[in-house]
Amino acid sequence: MQAAIHWTRSIDQKCWILLLILLGSITLFGCEKSASADEELLFSLEKRDWVEIDLGHFTISVLIADDPSRHPDLNTYQESVALHYQLHCLVAREQEQRVKTYLEERKGELSDEIIRTCRHANLIDLADPELQLIRSQLRDYTEEAVGRGAIKRFVFSDVTLERF
Repeated sequence: MQAAIHWTRSIDQKCWILLLILLGSITLFGCEKSASADEELLFSLEKRDWVEIDLGHFTISVLIADDPSRHPDLNTYQESVALHYQLHCLVAREQEQRVKTYLEERKGELSDEIIRTCRHANLIDLADPELQLIRSQLRDYTEEAVGRGAIKRFVFSDVTLERF
């Protein structure tokens, strides 16, 4: 009888330990969420000081290869698409004039980079509603020219992909 009571107590102790571990994990998980919420709050406060600069409306025609892993061969294209979007960039207020000056001086180069990036993308990247590949390429390109962090984010709106 005493062995059964001892065995029951050890099971109760194990259950309590497992329950404490579970509660600790939940608490830890909850702390991660609040840290993430704090980061989101800081990000939203930082965005209040950002200025939006309109870069214009773009329509880019792209020939899509039948096999995106192959190098382009004009005889094997199956279809063409046109990518339409409005492009803006978000800039910290203190960087606004610097970025505007850069854009006025090099708008053609930036436009060429956008076209080049779109024409080297595959259909999956072009169909992405957020155009993450193009956004990433533009960020890399402008960071070299304007400086790291001058342009906070590129924003694509009214994105449509037209097949013809």
